[in-house]
Amino acid sequence: MPNPMLSIEHLRVDFPGVVAVDDLSLTVEAGDVCGLIGPNGAGKTTTMRTVSGLQESTRGTVKVDGHELTSEPGELKRRLGFMPDFCPVYDQLTATEFLDHFARAYVVPDRAKRIAECLELTWLTEKRDALCEELSRGMKQRLVLAKTLLPDPQVLLLDEPASGLDPLGRIELRKLLLQLREVGKTVLISSHILTELSGFCNKAAIMERGRLVMSGTIAELGQAMTGRRMSVKWRDAGDRALQLLKAAGAKNLEAVAQGVTFEFGGDADALDGLLKTLVVEGVRVTEWRGSGDDLEQIFLQSGAKELM
Repeated sequence: MPNPMLSIEHLRVDFPGVVAVDDLSLTVEAGDVCGLIGPNGAGKTTTMRTVSGLQESTRGTVKVDGHELTSEPGELKRRLGFMPDFCPVYDQLTATEFLDHFARAYVVPDRAKRIAECLELTWLTEKRDALCEELSRGMKQRLVLAKTLLPDPQVLLLDEPASGLDPLGRIELRKLLLQLREVGKTVLISSHILTELSGFCNKAAIMERGRLVMSGTIAELGQAMTGRRMSVKWRDAGDRALQLLKAAGAKNLEAVAQGVTFEFGGDADALDGLLKTLVVEGVRVTEWRGSGDDLEQIFLQSGAKELM
């Protein structure tokens, strides 16, 4: 079996009087985009800093593509890109000069070509000659992302990358992350905006007080939920549909246009059976959507505290 692209085993990080990360184990495979979720102070940033080698661990093992952090730090870091939240830029350099500085440090071949590619990927081509001090907060965030992409790392650690981005920038970020996923990059990304993570993450890991509460694919976590919220819409047969839903145990029904939302305590097989019953009974279902892929619902049922 190939090595997981990112493997964290029994990681612990202590600060004076505080256990920041407590016995954390997490595996992320090649091509996964895993959302790291938790309240402020849950240990997300400390985890990322430790994986990147910027923070020393108390104990535990970190591997990237089979290369261990303490014994092979150079091999690990060559495969890893870390984008911290609120990363500073050099105000008196242009965007191109800023990237060229890091491209030289990374020993990136054909620097000019790679810089142009990363500027295009992060929608900054038109700002290539602008001074960093002239860039907006969101543009600076995108520039740091471009810097992180320069050496073409296999694993990306992105700490709140959408911070400071306007709505259009967030849409473009989602597109970029989907592109990275399609080419097999591995991404561990933290964010407080759970609805955005739902658009591109195929896995999630929920932390609270330094510990991992739950992790898995979005589908697995959704199936583990109880009382999930569902939405169904139909053409005609409204009263008959409501009768069938109530008979199957649906609760807290709320009317929406041409349908309802409801809570359902059954598992995935029970949901499949309910949909089949509706169709067999002549209900013309036009939409059937569950909260199994809704990270907000998964988070709320995980037992972790409210996002801050």
